[in-house]
Amino acid sequence: MNAVGSNYDVIVIGSGFGGSLMATILAKQGMSVAIVDHGVHPRFAIGESSTPSGNLILGDLARRYDLPELTPLTHFGSWRHTYPDLLCGCKRGFSYFWHGDPTGFHASNEHQHELLVAANLSREVADTQWYRPQVDQFFANNSRKHGVDLLEETKIQSIEHPSTNLWVIRAESQGKPLTFEAPFLIDASGKAGVLPRQLDLTDLTSQLETKSSAIYGHFIGVPPFEETLQAQGARLSDYPFPVDDSAIHHLFRDGWSFQLRFDDGLTSFGSIQVANDRHSLGLASETSLLHNRPSLTQVLGNSQLAPLPGRLYHIDRMQRLWESAAGCDWAALPFTTGFIDALHSTGIAHNLSGIERLAEILLNASGKAREDALRQYSRQIVRELQLIDLLVAGCYAGLADFRLFTAWSMLYFAAATSYEKARCAHSSEEVSYLLAGDDSFDSIISTHYQLLIRLVESNRLDDTAIENFRQQLKSAIAPYNHVGLFEPAISNMYTYTAAPSQSARQPRPSRQRSQ
Repeated sequence: MNAVGSNYDVIVIGSGFGGSLMATILAKQGMSVAIVDHGVHPRFAIGESSTPSGNLILGDLARRYDLPELTPLTHFGSWRHTYPDLLCGCKRGFSYFWHGDPTGFHASNEHQHELLVAANLSREVADTQWYRPQVDQFFANNSRKHGVDLLEETKIQSIEHPSTNLWVIRAESQGKPLTFEAPFLIDASGKAGVLPRQLDLTDLTSQLETKSSAIYGHFIGVPPFEETLQAQGARLSDYPFPVDDSAIHHLFRDGWSFQLRFDDGLTSFGSIQVANDRHSLGLASETSLLHNRPSLTQVLGNSQLAPLPGRLYHIDRMQRLWESAAGCDWAALPFTTGFIDALHSTGIAHNLSGIERLAEILLNASGKAREDALRQYSRQIVRELQLIDLLVAGCYAGLADFRLFTAWSMLYFAAATSYEKARCAHSSEEVSYLLAGDDSFDSIISTHYQLLIRLVESNRLDDTAIENFRQQLKSAIAPYNHVGLFEPAISNMYTYTAAPSQSARQPRPSRQRSQ
């Protein structure tokens, strides 16, 4: 470990799971690395729902860079067995319930207002809900074990860039001035966007289609949603998994609410409101969690805010996007470059995919090859965020009718399952996250998004128009439909969409750091 205030090969800004994992990989391969963070762990953070894509990437990273302590985090069963004190929740898939009718949600034998999409075959190999205060602390502490200098409660005073491959950070910790130097800087600061602001990058947020605000927090005493379903006489025997072992989405015409249950009963709960012609962004106040959504009163029951964070958080607009994710001697992780929305749970997997690509570049490329690779990395990250934007915005447009929402959501599941399949068949560097590098898939999304918007704005949402659009989507994604999307054996109940086993792929071994 270097003496604090000395030179490093890489400095990382931010010690969330992304920054800490990035630093750990580089340090494990022989680089000297420091993490600078203004805060201290544990601390509240949102972005808790993992996906099969994320678990595949994390498993590959653990094997490739000899980090066996991370492998148990790729499945719920191994996580609970190996780290019983590290809080998580079981996530077998995605579930959606339509509250958009005037009288709220109603279960039916035909599942007209229910949609469940399986992601895993069992609880043992299930995805997880990450309790971020503990999980981020786990990753940060693990970075220390691998030789990273983790400098918490260290406030950056200035960032200087006197020449290419030379960054100078002046900071203060406990009243003491510190100076760090490194040829490469990584921004894992997330929403703070330390480097994009420092470099005065262009903000592309106004170009995004998705416009939504959020209010959220953690609660104790939220009753299992299965109790509500049982009271309504829902046909639970058709469900491909227990509903509370999932990311639950309560859908409304103006947005949705999420419900993520951790293993000790703690629940992450929040409401997303979509901006449209009827109202602008922003919720009226932090007391508006149930604003215009009285059916959620039964969902929340007699629950109370959890001690951590002990309050609700409010974001006026969730979306953000910078023009670039890297330069010749710096890079930003995906979550710093931009963010679209909590719908589809893309955050963890996207950040991990960025870490995977950036680690490969920094460890195995130099000179012009590195510069070219960093330019490609930047283009990919921005393109992936733009794709996620349309996948989410289309779902929001589809809230005009649950059948439209269900149809458009199949595009995300086509992208996710195709990406997972491709990772198992090819080197991970050949596959862009959610197929964002596939021109044909991009064209399908952009073309049909415009068709969807015109359909919704026409106010002609009769059965024929909706079914015609559904058939158009089904035909368009046929080359990417490997799991029977649009054709479940039981209406809206997708059982055969589980991710391929991680054992199906053999990730290539790590290469030594280029000299």
